[in-house]
Amino acid sequence: MALQEMQALLPSPQLGATPDAKSPESNAQNSNNSKAAKVESAIEYIKQLKQEVCERDNLLSQKDQEMDALRKELAALKRSSSEGSVSQVEAASQPKAEPSSSPNTENET
Repeated sequence: MALQEMQALLPSPQLGATPDAKSPESNAQNSNNSKAAKVESAIEYIKQLKQEVCERDNLLSQKDQEMDALRKELAALKRSSSEGSVSQVEAASQPKAEPSSSPNTENET
């Protein structure tokens, strides 16, 4: 039962071709070889999956480091732009505080 469940979990290309046995003795031997082959395939598949997980973890770690660097850069840009925009707002607010020379511009049409 466990062997069948393991076989169901393995991708089909990794499994070898079914043996073509004609005698009962060779059937038993091929059955044992088939079980061993399934276990070996499972071991190889698990190793492959572990390698893929390790590579993915490394890639995620690199992406996390890149994201942290970009967040710091963005925060620095926001600080510098907010400091610049405060001085721009102060400079822009001074001319707006002066009264307009033609107060009736809204009614001209």
